[in-house]
Amino acid sequence: MKLLKHTLAALALTLLPATGIAAQWQVDTGNSQVDFDYTRNGKSATGIFGAFSGTGDFDPAAPETAQLVVKIDSRSIDLDDQLASAFATSAEWFESKNHRFITYRLTGLKPRADGKYDATGELSMRGANKPVAAVIELDFNGPVATATGTVRLNRTDYLLGVGPSAAFVEIGPEVAVRFALKARKAQ
Repeated sequence: MKLLKHTLAALALTLLPATGIAAQWQVDTGNSQVDFDYTRNGKSATGIFGAFSGTGDFDPAAPETAQLVVKIDSRSIDLDDQLASAFATSAEWFESKNHRFITYRLTGLKPRADGKYDATGELSMRGANKPVAAVIELDFNGPVATATGTVRLNRTDYLLGVGPSAAFVEIGPEVAVRFALKARKAQ
């Protein structure tokens, strides 16, 4: 009888919906994008990071327990100009030789009344760790999830472009980093 009770309990657990159970997710970098807007010499400009990866855990029934780590290879910056892109990896900017990765860690996710989420996290770049916040949208379609949003940051908080090159090229302090991350549930 005891064995039958345990068997029925195990069967009941397998029939419960998947909500309430955190799932692991892997960012599909081939179908995701991280780009940014900034101003250069008073004109709007855009850039993109071509290499990044990310993993996380998410339980739709408990979004506040979500975890996510995204690592961006600073050497993959593309400013649509080969010389400018190479200069962006130099010691005055990302200092990619000594600080190859830019790392974002999600520290909090709170549902909003409008169906979006308030996301808080920490961005590590060039040895500086700063809190960041964004409103994000999450969309789930079976084993595929999409997260989109924009994080606004001040580049000087991370010592980006504060050297002598500032006398030759004027880069605005605010950068708007946009992301569209598609993730797949781990099997």
